[in-house]
Amino acid sequence: MKVEDIDRFLDRWRATLTPAFTPEYVDGFMRRHRGELHALVLKTLARRGAEGGEAPELLADFLAYDIVAAAQRSVDAQPDAQVLRELWRHVDAQFAQGYNELSVFHNFAVEYIDARTEAIFLRDAGWDVVPLLLERPALAIVAGGHVVAVRDWRGWLKIHPERRGTLNHLFGDLDRAEEKLLNLRETLGLERNTKERLLKYATATWRHARKEVQRLNPQPSPKRDKQSG
Repeated sequence: MKVEDIDRFLDRWRATLTPAFTPEYVDGFMRRHRGELHALVLKTLARRGAEGGEAPELLADFLAYDIVAAAQRSVDAQPDAQVLRELWRHVDAQFAQGYNELSVFHNFAVEYIDARTEAIFLRDAGWDVVPLLLERPALAIVAGGHVVAVRDWRGWLKIHPERRGTLNHLFGDLDRAEEKLLNLRETLGLERNTKERLLKYATATWRHARKEVQRLNPQPSPKRDKQSG
């Protein structure tokens, strides 16, 4: 979210008002309550953005992601079969809205499956990571109980305003996680263009990722909650 979004939201809100509210009255109301209105709209837009997997920009965006990540952590903690049932519930909802089947498979389902796989590799590198099953799947990196970075569906990594310059190792670890995912995908050689193939791809990818982590590093890495460069 950007600051200009607040003014655009308020402009759209003004356009919905009935003629009973004269321009003079609305102008006066907004002058008297501008601070409260901006705070309310900021919180609302931040919440909507986080729930949709939009890239965070402002402090309010990251605070909204704290709530989303906390809820999604319980989703990710479920057995794979239950996670897949939840994933497919979202897939069916997008089908019901008229979205193209292959588009939903590749731009939503595969994105989440791969994000959850990358989370396995990133945890092995010491990060506290939560894959987010949202309209636009994402990865949330948590430190000190708060979301400090979000990798969105485009692959963009957004860092908390107060943590910029302190998470430098994250970029390299993300690159390595993505490389491990691609190597695993090539090794398995599984198609992802039907429901049945997607389920097989998810189950096999998560299982092999965990086995690979266990094989290379039997002892879990310490959490990187205090990255400093």
